[in-house]
Amino acid sequence: MAERDLNKDVDAIKSDLDALRKDLSSVVETIKGTAKSRAETELDALHKRLNQIAADLQTSGRDSLRAVEGQIGEKPLVSVAVAFAVGLMIGKLFDRR
Repeated sequence: MAERDLNKDVDAIKSDLDALRKDLSSVVETIKGTAKSRAETELDALHKRLNQIAADLQTSGRDSLRAVEGQIGEKPLVSVAVAFAVGLMIGKLFDRR
């Protein structure tokens, strides 16, 4: 009789362990899915932010180029003189004598 009760207890423990293994597997899959979903959401947000930064930089660069072009157009002789002076300074910096 005691042996029969012991077998029933062992079978119950096996059954409980099997159910626990299935539950744990389900929890792990849920965690994986949640982590993957969150990572994808964060990656999409980062991608959108990088695209916005790139667009802002592009706009800023165009505005700066237009401003420089406007200043060169207003004072062409001063612009040529400044470019010549900058060229001389760069030449002196790279002069190896």
